[in-house]
Amino acid sequence: MTDMNKLLRFVSFLAIALSIIACKKETTSSGGGVVTPPSTTEPGVYSGTKLAISTGMSLVKPIVELGPDSVFSSSNFGSTLVTAIPAGFEDKITSFYLPKGYMLVMAANADGTGESITVMAIDSAVKANLPSRLLNTISYIRYKRFTGQVKKGVCVTEDNKIQAFGSGWFYSWGPTKPVFPNQQFVPMIWGKTGATDANVKMLAERNDIDHLLSFNEPDNSSQSNIPVDTAIARYKVMQRTGLRLVSPVTTQDQAFGIGKWLTNFMTIAQNQRMRIDCIAVHWYDWGNQTNNAATDSLTAEKVFGRFKTYMENVHSAYPDKPIWLTEYNANVNRKSQVVQMYFMRLSSEWLNDQPWVERYSFFFEADQPPLNPDNSLTTIGAYWKDLRTTSSYSTGNQIGDATLIR
Repeated sequence: MTDMNKLLRFVSFLAIALSIIACKKETTSSGGGVVTPPSTTEPGVYSGTKLAISTGMSLVKPIVELGPDSVFSSSNFGSTLVTAIPAGFEDKITSFYLPKGYMLVMAANADGTGESITVMAIDSAVKANLPSRLLNTISYIRYKRFTGQVKKGVCVTEDNKIQAFGSGWFYSWGPTKPVFPNQQFVPMIWGKTGATDANVKMLAERNDIDHLLSFNEPDNSSQSNIPVDTAIARYKVMQRTGLRLVSPVTTQDQAFGIGKWLTNFMTIAQNQRMRIDCIAVHWYDWGNQTNNAATDSLTAEKVFGRFKTYMENVHSAYPDKPIWLTEYNANVNRKSQVVQMYFMRLSSEWLNDQPWVERYSFFFEADQPPLNPDNSLTTIGAYWKDLRTTSSYSTGNQIGDATLIR
């Protein structure tokens, strides 16, 4: 065979090989899904008023915009709110644009479980590439407007008390309260029987909520009383709502440490890639309820010292999660209103200054109620209402491990 014939055969072989490679458009991504390279490297065009998703890094074409207040998924829970992810984009999304004032939840599984990310465009719009763990895996999308809130709230059940406080946010240990003017309601799935498709549908279809609390003191036999494994299974149901999710909230001594209820829950949840956006805790100075100083002010200061240590320990246990303190006071056994009010001031001022604390709400005991019989605020109720508070989101946009597009 002449050198010329060898060269011609090599060129022919190379042409066939390149043709085969060109036809094979799909490869496996580091996120575990299927990559279909975008048809172009041209920048995508989008309005800037809606969520835009792209199958290419850095928002190149092809790109599509999605409307808010819908769940984009193939997993339907009986709601007309659910619609399919546009053709050609499921399991192929790599970058997105989220307008200011909106939050976004994306998950690998169609029911909202598995690897996921929550993004909040608080200060400005967010343009970002997904982290490698999520590239080309997204099968669930929920985005909606969120309400910018202050940290201080109230936990009460009666509408007259809620309206008397006029607080920026409130919860009532249940899922179905209305929203009052300038007061955001945060629903709670109190126990395991509340984590149902019917409640998922109801919560997903409300356009006036954006967070969801879960399971009240599951470690406590007199409260929701849920074994960890059961709580894991029922919590997964709530992930379908696409709301920003707050952890189950345990009694004071079960929030962190080896073998504690929330520690065990979080370990399993992380191993199973469950989305937990915030950590909720309760604190009542249990174990020190008879440990008082010579004066009310000194007692309150010592209570505050123990409270501050506890909250810092919670933050150390969950350093990458914002904290919600949904119930707390200086202990029901301390009958001095001065102690409770002084502790209110010390604690709220400190909580306002901690960027990792998003929400807090004082629990009013029956012998020191917030309202008088005529629905006017009591002295202690008015004191709580008048205390200064700050923004829940003092750290700006929350993008998780996504990478901003410059």
